[in-house]
Amino acid sequence: MDLRTKGFTLVELLVAIAVFLILITLAVPAFTRTIQSSKADTEVGDLQRAINFARLEAINRGVTTRLRPTAGGSVWTGELAVYDSTGNPANVLRVVPAMSSGATLTLPSGVTALDFNNLGGLAAPSTAVVIGYTLGTQSRTLNVCLNGRIQLGGNCG
Repeated sequence: MDLRTKGFTLVELLVAIAVFLILITLAVPAFTRTIQSSKADTEVGDLQRAINFARLEAINRGVTTRLRPTAGGSVWTGELAVYDSTGNPANVLRVVPAMSSGATLTLPSGVTALDFNNLGGLAAPSTAVVIGYTLGTQSRTLNVCLNGRIQLGGNCG
């Protein structure tokens, strides 16, 4: 009579589990970085589209438009709003949802709004604006040039 049974031995099972755990340990950090990178690209893209919308509305309407945090001040990671030339909250053209990832945005000191003139140029502030985005190990730079051009990375040179 054959006493051998079909299946795995305890040693084979432990080796398989050890190999699986090693592979998971290597894959999780790479997956986390990929998720962070994707989230950073999405949020910076949303911010870039909001700035571009404000610029294009200024050109289309022939008036100055403003992009600023709805809460006022310098909380750019919160909800943003695009207003027409009056800056009156009743004249909101678009609301951009807050960033949900916990990222930080850095803008030059004193920049509380971006104003675009009827030609699409940056009316206020009077210098190019460099917006820094940081989420964990991911960082991006968004430049708003005086002529209104919006650039991801690089500079207005």
